[in-house]
Amino acid sequence: MGLVDSFGATVLVERHLFALIDTDPDIEEPFSRLPQSASFVVHEGCVVVASALEDQMARVSVELWDSTPDAPGAEFHSMGEPTSVDFDSEQIQLVNLMREPAGDEYQLADAGPYQVCVWVGPQEEDPQEHLEAYRLFERFVIQLWR
Repeated sequence: MGLVDSFGATVLVERHLFALIDTDPDIEEPFSRLPQSASFVVHEGCVVVASALEDQMARVSVELWDSTPDAPGAEFHSMGEPTSVDFDSEQIQLVNLMREPAGDEYQLADAGPYQVCVWVGPQEEDPQEHLEAYRLFERFVIQLWR
């Protein structure tokens, strides 16, 4: 029991927002419902995250668990209470505000429902980043379990 699988990507965050979405083209627009800053909201196959930083190249990991997971580490804090989400197409993907993919689609074992919780780490600096607007970034962990 424990961590079953994980995937991740660097996601362009603009206007504080990014999402983990069901790739079904018939789902509701992911950004039709927005969370308050430093939290997340779930609706119809979408987990929309609002970061503290307005613009960044966030490092996002998605973890799939077969039981309730522990916190990803002492430096991470929860962005809200766990809630339920369905991914009916069984295909999920991280996207930016313009719904452009960040990384590959991921095939789930089944549609769900899944419990989801989002965690964020402290702001870090990437000295190799040439664009000042993206020098600071955050790490996020999205945990899904059944």
